[in-house]
Amino acid sequence: MNQLLLIVLSVTTLSCSSIFMSEKVVKLRILHTNDHHGRYLPSSKGEYGMAARKTLIDKLRGEVKNTLLLSGGDINTGTMESDIFDAEPDFLGMKAIGYDAMAIGNHEFDNSYKVLKKQQELAGFPFLASNIFYKDKSTRPFAPYIVRELNGIRVGILGLTTKDTPPKASHTDAKKLFDFKDIIIASKPIVKKLREIEKVDFVIAVTHVGHYGSATSNGDIDLAKKVSGIDVIVGGHSQEVINAEVHNETIIVQAQDWGKYVGALDLEINVSNGIVKNSTYELLPINMKKKVKGVYQLTSEKIPADKSMIKLFAPYKKKAEKVGNAAFGSIDKKLIGDRKLVRSIQMPVAQFMGAASYEKLRFDVMVLNGGSMRSGLEAGTITRKKLHKLHPYGNTLVSVKFTAEEVFDYIAAVTVFALKPLVERDGGYPHFMGVKLEIKNNKLQKIVASDGSWSITKDVNGKVSSTKNNFILSTANFLARGGDSFPILKNHSTYYDSGFMLNGAMIDYVGKRGQIRAKDFAVSDRDILIRK
Repeated sequence: MNQLLLIVLSVTTLSCSSIFMSEKVVKLRILHTNDHHGRYLPSSKGEYGMAARKTLIDKLRGEVKNTLLLSGGDINTGTMESDIFDAEPDFLGMKAIGYDAMAIGNHEFDNSYKVLKKQQELAGFPFLASNIFYKDKSTRPFAPYIVRELNGIRVGILGLTTKDTPPKASHTDAKKLFDFKDIIIASKPIVKKLREIEKVDFVIAVTHVGHYGSATSNGDIDLAKKVSGIDVIVGGHSQEVINAEVHNETIIVQAQDWGKYVGALDLEINVSNGIVKNSTYELLPINMKKKVKGVYQLTSEKIPADKSMIKLFAPYKKKAEKVGNAAFGSIDKKLIGDRKLVRSIQMPVAQFMGAASYEKLRFDVMVLNGGSMRSGLEAGTITRKKLHKLHPYGNTLVSVKFTAEEVFDYIAAVTVFALKPLVERDGGYPHFMGVKLEIKNNKLQKIVASDGSWSITKDVNGKVSSTKNNFILSTANFLARGGDSFPILKNHSTYYDSGFMLNGAMIDYVGKRGQIRAKDFAVSDRDILIRK
């Protein structure tokens, strides 16, 4: 009996030893950023910037042999210094840093497809999108995935872009040329192909869909729960810190935005079965600062800027400063445009934008969304850079000719967003120019021109009466296409896109006058939304 037990134990020990000896563990480091939005240069406080980012990434890459560097997308749109060059310095910077791949963000489609293709050429690395197809075709404009053969491990990387892109993009190519498929349906066959045909050991999804997604587009959590076989999701779009959450055995990470942080996920992977044995995750700040007793102080050790990157960006910076900082007007007092305020109440900064737009495209009423107003306008000199900061998008001014009933119904539909509880208001909060709205029992009752020259009323029986018959309603092309859930105007028979950019309208308005008076745009919430 003892002899038999000894034999059994010996065989068991040998078997365990063989399993242990056959186990192959490989280290993999995944570095990532997302939602760059034109921040190739450091902030005025010396925070972030791609030159310091390269210094840190070079160090991190040198520590682990198997290192991948990925981006969750949205390189475009956000700073004048980038936008005037169509993000050329940003993509050249990413190439110099050595990115392996990126997910295509919705703001990549603020430019034409032609510009986007040029950006990929400049970058020299693949833009991944497994759920974007040419319209009415089964082919894709971008690679659905890539495979990287590293030392001892074969990694598959697929890309996904939010299905909500067409209504969010500033350029019409997103809607005109492409179909954005459901990310769950699109990714399942790609993951299967990577596992069964490409024979990868490890699968990474680099995404621009947001952590929770939206009402019409799945997010990273749904992706992890509904698509088996994805080991890591490197996310973007929702611009938040996701510290290696695990859902359905899938690790999800996200590094806020603007290159403020580099995420570093270190993994020990058993290649024989693909199981992650150990993992650690850090969000490493790029010269981020916090205010201590009125003074901004670094939150970690200072990271020096890479000299080759400073040289690369120098000509872009010089030209941008010359173009952007040239004063061509002034304003006597500040127009307040704080993010929380423009998303919750009617603000003078919106009236300024409306006045500038009126000179390019005459209207009876204009509606803009609070999310399009990204800053106020400080007292003193006015520069293109300041106006670009106020509205950093390439939106054009559009109009439709409406009957009294049509304009009433449209204004009533968007007024609903303005009457939400304060905590629920967001970038879709509407600002009204040229009118005052009378509201009773949380419903629009009457629209009156700001100068009192006309009015539209709807009685209790739903009958609309007006002092004139036809109206011109103006807005931004983004909203006319249904952006921020606004009613779609583009299909209206009288729809007209002027081609005038909202930024250009503000520049021309200031340039024509030179001196701007803040009092000309002074309104309060009660001046426009009059509750009876």
